[in-house]
Amino acid sequence: MSAYDAHQNMIAPARASASLPRLSVGLVILFIAVIAFNLGLFQILQSIEAWDRLEYELITGNTARAMLVTLFSFIMPAAALWVVVRLVHDRSFTSLLGPIQPAFRDFFRVFRIVLLLVAVILVLPSPAGQQPLMHLGFPAWLPLVLPALLGLFIQVTTEELIFRGYLQSQLAARFASPLVWMVLPSIFFGFLHFSPEVYGENAMLIALWATAFGIAAADLTARSGSLGPAIAMHFVNNIVAIMIVAMQHHWDGLALLHVPYGPQDVDLVRAALILEGPILLCLWLGARIAIRR
Repeated sequence: MSAYDAHQNMIAPARASASLPRLSVGLVILFIAVIAFNLGLFQILQSIEAWDRLEYELITGNTARAMLVTLFSFIMPAAALWVVVRLVHDRSFTSLLGPIQPAFRDFFRVFRIVLLLVAVILVLPSPAGQQPLMHLGFPAWLPLVLPALLGLFIQVTTEELIFRGYLQSQLAARFASPLVWMVLPSIFFGFLHFSPEVYGENAMLIALWATAFGIAAADLTARSGSLGPAIAMHFVNNIVAIMIVAMQHHWDGLALLHVPYGPQDVDLVRAALILEGPILLCLWLGARIAIRR
């Protein structure tokens, strides 16, 4: 009995359209559609009188409105993916989630345990230079909680649908080796987080961390046979990084707190990344325990 037997729940709907040409066509259409949707969004936003200021906010993510626009804009790649799945692969969009009932069950199991682990980590003493400072404050932050949670859920679900639901399942239907269906989508996921203009010398480390996160999410998806656990772990991770403790002046528009440095502070960001590795390992192990219950 393999640890990944349940993965067949994700693979079976992909088998009929598992050819690499179809996948290549699907990815090209998805890429073009996302670009087109984003260009359309920017055309709309450019008609706003205060566009110059909003453009800067969207680049830095330093205001709540910019962050909410960014998060809710993930509806567009989700819609593009729906078109690709239906037209190119002739499969149900919901099949990307795996069996619905187990997906919901495992989502809440993993969400509870990962949220508990994160809460414990947050109350531990912070290393020197990493102590969070109050940013928005509770009166300004509380009205943003519900829209921010909804936007984050849309964002992480869209990413998981694309990388673990679509790309992983289509590759797994064609190739048996996890080195293909687990690692390749994770490398692609990591590459999309590679941003030298923002993170400078740490850009590759950020991309490697995102790749490791992708592998952990891919493993949970294969073990559980649904996207529930991966979405839950991703959701909690992004709640903490975007709504609880963000970097100063970088995607901190919805953050209650922020650390006293930004992405340009190479040494402090690198020190934080060193801590992120063991934290990711703890979250992944906690999620694995949750889906075994």
